[in-house]
Amino acid sequence: MEANGLGSQGFPELKNDTFLRAAWGEDTDYTPVWCMRQAGRYLPEFRETRAAQDFFSTCRSPEACCELTLQPLRRFPLDAAIIFSDILVVPQALGMEVTMVPGKGPSFPEPLREERDLERLRDPATVTSELSYVFQAITLTRQQLAGRVPLIGFAGAPWTLMTYMIEGGGSSTMAQAKRWLYQKPQASHQLLRILTDALVPYLVGQVAAGAQIIFAKDGHFALEELAHAGYEVVGLDWTVAPKKARERVGKTVTLQGNLDPCALYASKEEIGRLVQQMLDDFGSQRYIANLGHGLYPDMDPEHVGAFVDAVHRHSRLLRQN
Repeated sequence: MEANGLGSQGFPELKNDTFLRAAWGEDTDYTPVWCMRQAGRYLPEFRETRAAQDFFSTCRSPEACCELTLQPLRRFPLDAAIIFSDILVVPQALGMEVTMVPGKGPSFPEPLREERDLERLRDPATVTSELSYVFQAITLTRQQLAGRVPLIGFAGAPWTLMTYMIEGGGSSTMAQAKRWLYQKPQASHQLLRILTDALVPYLVGQVAAGAQIIFAKDGHFALEELAHAGYEVVGLDWTVAPKKARERVGKTVTLQGNLDPCALYASKEEIGRLVQQMLDDFGSQRYIANLGHGLYPDMDPEHVGAFVDAVHRHSRLLRQN
């Protein structure tokens, strides 16, 4: 999340503000593009940088986070950077142990099981001081970006974090977390309040002012509500038809998305065709191009580059017509 691009707070003046102008609904010369998880394992330089230390140790190093954030911008003409971090640093800051298990993903050795387990959590007011390393990474990265593009910050929503803390890791059904909703409604509200009270100052700490982006996976049932929630940008996953989404949210918010990430397994020519169709469906303004979810570790960086280049090329052609 970027302040105002005017060289405020001692940061370098922003040179490419296309992403911000699209977020604010202003006309742009082309469609800006970035990718969720663009700083990730699909890049060999990312794997090389990360080889020396475990995942969450990397998250706690502002210098490493800055380097990983900048890597994709050295390869691709992206219109925004997103800070390298993880949504689960918040449960960590609340006192829960989280490890990254190779081949499995994040794991909580002692997940929340009973209401009394909430007593183990730290006061949410301490989270911002616990996560000072994230703020340091953002400040360092803003300086190292030298105004090239805006920097996006992020956090996981309370429900997302709650599911991890109760399930003990990722879950396709979220059955244990939903069990809490039905069997422990008071404790569920308490946990969601703790997370909300931690997340609000955490996000405020990431930015002074600027554009906010909300991305709700499988949130197609609530598009109208999301559009009126006060965000400048609503991100769509790949299950939502762009034209239908625009009809439902109107022209007062910017939409972001939503190419199926697996489309990047296609040929470069097919990626170009799919991008052209996506741009035609979303329209040339009030739109930020992205995938409908994050990049996968086995994706070819050249195909990511083909996606970025196709967005820039086709969107410029669209504006000429």
